[in-house]
Amino acid sequence: MIWSKTEAGRAEVQARALVKERLQRNLLLLIDGVKTEEMLLANVVGLKPEDFKFLESLNLIAPVPSSSSSRSSSSSSSSSSASDRGNAATQPMSLPPSLDEPLSMDYGQFTATLTQLISSELGLRGFTLTLAVEKASTIEELRAVGERVLEQIRERKGEAVAEKARRSLYGG
Repeated sequence: MIWSKTEAGRAEVQARALVKERLQRNLLLLIDGVKTEEMLLANVVGLKPEDFKFLESLNLIAPVPSSSSSRSSSSSSSSSSASDRGNAATQPMSLPPSLDEPLSMDYGQFTATLTQLISSELGLRGFTLTLAVEKASTIEELRAVGERVLEQIRERKGEAVAEKARRSLYGG
């Protein structure tokens, strides 16, 4: 099963009010509408199926419909291009279409976009960067993390992908 964050889940990433257990907070950060529950269970030590149920019970995550055409376009910050979900672990993931649009420097939007970039471009290798996004408390700290993310993308995927990622974060 593939999960995505709800609006409440995205708000919880910022508020840090409902989910106190670190492993469950990290799971909420990693859920991106692309990775399967099985991938996350296999790659995150200590994670249990009950952790997904807990987040779902708080309405922070919801199952992604199996057909990408039936997904709501209104949840643009969690939308992703995942036409080949079956090979998501082995195929490089492209930037979600919603990230092609310029972003205003709103803290919440920047955080959501940055987290989505980490997930789609770096996968679980970007886990520590995802934690750095969660720890950041100002837009300046987020921009610093953003620069680290862009450098990792440049090293792993090349200049063209890094430039596209930069435009999704900063516009232009």
